[in-house]
Amino acid sequence: MRTAQAAPALRALSPEPPRMGSHLSAADPPPLTGPDGGAADLAALVRRCLASGSVRDVLWLRLSRLPKGLDRPHHRRLLREALALPQHARRARVFHLPDGDMAVATAPPDTLRPAVLRALEGAVEEEAIGQVVRALRLPDQSGALLAGLEESLGLAPREGAAPPSLPPLEAGALAAVLPTLTRADPAPYLRRQPILRLAPEGDSGVVAHSIAPLPRALRDRLLPEWGLEDAPALAAHLRLSLETRMLAGIARPEWLASPRPLHLSLSVAALTSEAFLGLDGRLPGAVRPMLTLGVAAADILSDPAGFALGRDLALCRGYGLALEAPNGAALALLPPSRLGVGTVRLAWGDGLPSDPGPAAALAGEGVEVVLTGADRTAAIAWGWENGITLFQGRATDRHLRS
Repeated sequence: MRTAQAAPALRALSPEPPRMGSHLSAADPPPLTGPDGGAADLAALVRRCLASGSVRDVLWLRLSRLPKGLDRPHHRRLLREALALPQHARRARVFHLPDGDMAVATAPPDTLRPAVLRALEGAVEEEAIGQVVRALRLPDQSGALLAGLEESLGLAPREGAAPPSLPPLEAGALAAVLPTLTRADPAPYLRRQPILRLAPEGDSGVVAHSIAPLPRALRDRLLPEWGLEDAPALAAHLRLSLETRMLAGIARPEWLASPRPLHLSLSVAALTSEAFLGLDGRLPGAVRPMLTLGVAAADILSDPAGFALGRDLALCRGYGLALEAPNGAALALLPPSRLGVGTVRLAWGDGLPSDPGPAAALAGEGVEVVLTGADRTAAIAWGWENGITLFQGRATDRHLRS
């Protein structure tokens, strides 16, 4: 049942142009009343609130969260009745969700939640009420609502099993496979993903492609019996070897004949390497601005002098430069304006909404923000809340396929 509901719920969030003959555009406020809906209709309400800036209060009755002692038919009936009674006195729309949950959307002021709490006072323990009655305001809490919706649909990513412990990589083992790497096709060990411009009003389109080395995938193929975590210097050497192969393959005749914007993830060592200088020598001046060179925050912190050298060279030659930030705290530690970068590639994580750092202020400073790792629609909603319209991840890949 969850699988059948998941696809339309995700499609409801994806921006679409208004249909011919439709009287509503994506930027119109959502109706205050309407027939009962489901998960897809609630996701569509979120999108319309984000696009139009309309404020709606959503009260989510999460009966699936009832503690065992209260998960009885009469408690469920009492909770549903408490949520239904105030609806007769005001305009509202009801959404029926998986596992018996239901949500009600109303326009402010929020009188529904106080009425529900009064109806439940003394009949249901206060701790249980806090677990099952959740109030959210759109569009400010769109990301939180969609994260909860994805969880109820069974779409939240599951924690994978811990990888087996492996002995640290040794120099001899690495040296034995490097000749193989110099002849290997690097494509299987590179992640290539589109970067989409997605606007809540419905505009969408691919603006660039991101290419990043995957040294772990290369390790799994060439060095399956060795671990990288406890040998950082050798792991960095393996990554640099893969980056060298990646850079050598960029300026191919077919790409130069019809160049397209690319975001390349590089280490500081690769940015200052002979391989990069060789690539630079093969690229016409008009093509260089199509390449945005992204460097991880950890790399910059570990080698600030090397980064400064590579940055000055890249900017002098006309390339774009990006900071790859794992979280909002990295933005506060490495302000993009001081680094001299024009783009921030900010990684989505569950902790980002609670600690975004200065992410929302970057657009006002003329810094372009790409939200990477946008594997869930909740990431897109949070990005929209903070003025971000460039996304990279499985959620945007799904949007392209649909």
